[in-house]
Amino acid sequence: MEDQYKIDPLTNERFIPKKINQKFATAANRIKYNNTKATKLNQERAFFDRPCKISHREMKSLHKLDPDKTYHHYFLEGRGVDFSASNHITDTKYGKLPAYYNYALRKIGNTDFYQIIKL
Repeated sequence: MEDQYKIDPLTNERFIPKKINQKFATAANRIKYNNTKATKLNQERAFFDRPCKISHREMKSLHKLDPDKTYHHYFLEGRGVDFSASNHITDTKYGKLPAYYNYALRKIGNTDFYQIIKL
Protein backbone atom coordinates (compact mmCIF):
# COMPACT_ATOMS: atom_id res chain seq x y z
CA MET A 1 0.00 0.00 0.00
CA GLU A 2 2.83 2.39 0.85
CA ASP A 3 4.14 2.17 -2.74
CA GLN A 4 1.01 3.87 -4.06
CA TYR A 5 1.97 7.20 -2.51
CA LYS A 6 4.28 9.78 -4.01
CA ILE A 7 5.77 12.94 -2.53
CA ASP A 8 5.03 16.25 -4.24
CA PRO A 9 8.41 17.99 -4.95
CA LEU A 10 6.94 21.44 -4.25
CA THR A 11 4.95 20.92 -1.05
CA ASN A 12 6.39 17.59 0.17
CA GLU A 13 2.85 16.33 0.71
CA ARG A 14 1.98 12.68 0.17
CA PHE A 15 -0.57 11.93 -2.50
CA ILE A 16 -1.91 9.04 -4.53
CA PRO A 17 -1.12 9.62 -8.22
CA LYS A 18 -3.96 9.28 -10.71
CA LYS A 19 -1.47 8.53 -13.50
CA ILE A 20 1.72 6.46 -13.47
CA ASN A 21 3.96 9.40 -14.39
CA GLN A 22 2.28 11.99 -12.13
CA LYS A 23 4.86 13.79 -9.95
CA PHE A 24 2.81 16.60 -8.41
CA ALA A 25 -0.34 16.50 -6.31
CA THR A 26 -2.02 19.22 -8.39
CA ALA A 27 -1.52 20.99 -11.70
CA ALA A 28 -1.09 24.28 -9.80
CA ASN A 29 1.86 22.77 -7.88
CA ARG A 30 3.45 21.60 -11.13
CA ILE A 31 3.07 25.03 -12.72
CA LYS A 32 4.43 26.85 -9.66
CA TYR A 33 7.40 24.47 -9.38
CA ASN A 34 8.33 24.84 -13.06
CA ASN A 35 7.86 28.63 -13.02
CA THR A 36 10.09 28.94 -9.95
CA LYS A 37 12.73 26.74 -11.57
CA ALA A 38 12.62 28.80 -14.81
CA THR A 39 12.82 32.08 -12.87
CA LYS A 40 15.94 30.93 -11.04
CA LEU A 41 17.56 29.86 -14.29
CA ASN A 42 16.69 33.18 -15.97
CA GLN A 43 18.18 35.08 -13.03
CA GLU A 44 21.41 33.09 -13.31
CA ARG A 45 21.64 33.86 -17.04
CA ALA A 46 20.54 37.52 -16.83
CA PHE A 47 24.08 38.95 -16.66
CA PHE A 48 24.69 37.50 -20.13
CA ASP A 49 21.25 37.30 -21.71
CA ARG A 50 20.35 40.94 -21.04
CA PRO A 51 23.22 42.43 -23.12
CA CYS A 52 22.54 39.89 -25.91
CA LYS A 53 18.84 40.76 -25.99
CA ILE A 54 19.52 44.51 -25.99
CA SER A 55 22.11 44.09 -28.76
CA HIS A 56 19.72 41.96 -30.78
CA ARG A 57 16.89 44.47 -30.44
CA GLU A 58 19.09 47.36 -31.61
CA MET A 59 20.61 45.39 -34.49
CA LYS A 60 17.15 44.31 -35.61
CA SER A 61 15.83 47.89 -35.64
CA LEU A 62 18.90 49.23 -37.49
CA HIS A 63 18.85 46.41 -40.05
CA LYS A 64 15.17 47.05 -40.70
CA LEU A 65 15.91 50.70 -41.56
CA ASP A 66 18.69 49.90 -44.04
CA PRO A 67 20.11 46.38 -44.43
CA ASP A 68 23.15 47.55 -46.43
CA LYS A 69 24.25 50.44 -44.23
CA THR A 70 27.46 50.30 -42.17
CA TYR A 71 27.73 51.72 -38.65
CA HIS A 72 30.67 53.00 -36.65
CA HIS A 73 31.72 50.99 -33.60
CA TYR A 74 30.95 53.89 -31.22
CA PHE A 75 27.53 54.45 -32.76
CA LEU A 76 26.60 50.80 -32.19
CA GLU A 77 27.93 50.94 -28.62
CA GLY A 78 25.88 54.06 -28.01
CA ARG A 79 22.79 52.23 -29.21
CA GLY A 80 23.47 49.43 -26.71
CA VAL A 81 25.25 46.82 -28.82
CA ASP A 82 27.65 44.94 -26.54
CA PHE A 83 30.56 43.62 -28.60
CA SER A 84 31.62 41.24 -25.83
CA ALA A 85 28.26 39.48 -25.41
CA SER A 86 27.43 37.71 -28.65
CA ASN A 87 25.71 34.41 -27.98
CA HIS A 88 27.35 32.39 -30.75
CA ILE A 89 29.77 32.44 -33.66
CA THR A 90 28.26 31.65 -37.03
CA ASP A 91 29.66 30.71 -40.42
CA THR A 92 28.65 33.12 -43.18
CA LYS A 93 29.86 33.87 -46.69
CA TYR A 94 32.06 36.50 -44.98
CA GLY A 95 33.65 33.94 -42.65
CA LYS A 96 32.98 33.33 -38.98
CA LEU A 97 31.13 36.23 -37.35
CA PRO A 98 29.88 37.00 -33.85
CA ALA A 99 26.09 36.67 -33.77
CA TYR A 100 23.26 37.79 -31.56
CA TYR A 101 20.45 35.31 -32.17
CA ASN A 102 19.66 35.80 -35.90
CA TYR A 103 21.87 38.86 -36.57
CA ALA A 104 25.64 38.98 -37.03
CA LEU A 105 28.21 41.79 -37.05
CA ARG A 106 30.62 41.98 -39.96
CA LYS A 107 33.65 44.23 -39.52
CA ILE A 108 34.45 46.17 -42.68
CA GLY A 109 38.17 45.76 -43.46
CA ASN A 110 40.57 47.56 -41.13
CA THR A 111 38.03 50.21 -40.18
CA ASP A 112 35.82 50.76 -37.16
CA PHE A 113 32.68 50.18 -39.25
CA TYR A 114 30.36 47.21 -39.06
CA GLN A 115 27.58 45.84 -41.19
CA ILE A 116 24.60 44.12 -39.60
CA ILE A 117 23.75 40.87 -41.37
CA LYS A 118 20.50 39.00 -40.92
CA LEU A 119 21.12 35.26 -40.79
